[in-house]
Amino acid sequence: MNHTKSLLHHTISLTILLVLLPQLALAGPLTETVERLNLDLLQQTFDDAKVKRVLDGHGRQYRGQERQAAAVLIALGALEPVDLDQRSKLATKLDRYCNVLESNHTAFAGRIGDASLMIQLGKTLNYETLLAEQNFLNALGEKLSDGVITGYDVRRKGVYDGFPASHTFVYSHSSPLHLQQLATLMHSENINGWLYVTPKVSAFLFRDDWGPASDNVITLPSGVRVVQGREMAALFQFDSADDRYRFDELITRYAKKDEKDEKGLIANAWWQPFYYTDTPIEGFEPISLVVVTAGDVEATLTVLEEKTDGVYKSMSDKNWQTRIDRVWVNPPFYRFLNGDYR
Repeated sequence: MNHTKSLLHHTISLTILLVLLPQLALAGPLTETVERLNLDLLQQTFDDAKVKRVLDGHGRQYRGQERQAAAVLIALGALEPVDLDQRSKLATKLDRYCNVLESNHTAFAGRIGDASLMIQLGKTLNYETLLAEQNFLNALGEKLSDGVITGYDVRRKGVYDGFPASHTFVYSHSSPLHLQQLATLMHSENINGWLYVTPKVSAFLFRDDWGPASDNVITLPSGVRVVQGREMAALFQFDSADDRYRFDELITRYAKKDEKDEKGLIANAWWQPFYYTDTPIEGFEPISLVVVTAGDVEATLTVLEEKTDGVYKSMSDKNWQTRIDRVWVNPPFYRFLNGDYR
């Protein structure tokens, strides 16, 4: 009889434990992220009814505070409900989200799909610090005039150092409206991520086949015509590395001009869009990015690999720091470096 009572006691205890275990297993990536973001008190306001509504049928495997934390993170915008069904990717996505917020990066513009991003992209950027580097800009102009380089970008030193290379593209353009429309187009295709924008002063060779020259085309003393102006270097940090391929397809279809009056493109499409990544990607071509640092600014020079040594030696100066990075560029820009206008 005592043996039977003991067995029954253990059975009841085990049953209670199995029921309560999910409630007791509170520590997990969701709860840890809420604590990391200092949202503990907010989490306590989420009752069962709200949690159920926010989760929208997803995340049934979670219990207790983890389930409550999931609802907070979805309400915050750190997660989508469907993310809860992909546990293998969850911790990485949450860590990236926290890193973005904690970095407080000076070039941060916003999240793809957020209304505030449109406001940020419409703000006037400050180019004065870059334009004040006249000696450096003049030296770069001489190299352009002499045919040593085909173009240059000058931006703040190290502005995009330290980003996860396999998830990023650095995209160049001169039109805020173009970036606004591109970001909206990306959101419509469910290409998610973060956008950073920094000012840059640029100059590159003008191709006669592009048509009539605009006001920002100047003729150097050597007779060489160059496009000179104020542009933006936009860094897209995608949630998924595969979204780089989808981004490339989007640009090719909607943001690359193939005919003079082509229809169906977003505003201010270019003949040869320019974007690059620091890791190999199928269909892209490797080139050298010669980075020349002068004080608080840096010039990035896009160079064909076979011409790298000559450019590097030409840019060597005791007052500058020069290094060579290997990057992969989209095919149209690679054709530009080889002399093609399209």
